Amino acid sequence: MSYLELPDKSIIAGDMIHIAGTLPPEAWGEYYNFTASPVPPHFMQLDPMLAKLSEKRDFIGGLLKMQPNSCYNWHTDTKRKVSINMLLGGFDSHCLFATDEVSINMGVKELKYKPRTYYVFDTQTPHTVINFNEPRYLFSIEFVGKDENLTFSELCADFEG
Repeated sequence: MSYLELPDKSIIAGDMIHIAGTLPPEAWGEYYNFTASPVPPHFMQLDPMLAKLSEKRDFIGGLLKMQPNSCYNWHTDTKRKVSINMLLGGFDSHCLFATDEVSINMGVKELKYKPRTYYVFDTQTPHTVINFNEPRYLFSIEFVGKDENLTFSELCADFEG
């Protein structure tokens, strides 16, 4: 399994997409091959799922922006072992996970993001993003501090039961 859909819908997704779409160019910076802007911790605390997660895990959140008609090539994340992602805009994009070894011909599985939905995302499974006609905005969590080496299976266990 390369991702896990979480049942709690975000109550701050609408505000985040509004913020992402109205941030001035200087609010965006380069962060690990992404164009990113930080999300303040106090804003994330407005969402019950994120507030509850912060009681157990240390994390930071950010908005990631991808230009129209672009591709983020096949990769695994270098620093992050796992993340929680929510697509905010750019629903005509495709996020694919490799189900075989990355090669010219290979099997894939698509993560079809649903609005206002969080996903535990296995950043260590090779994945790619292909974006089409509009800017793609993603809210993403990076685990830090004592949770920097948190794995996909460990984070999924937090949400099971």
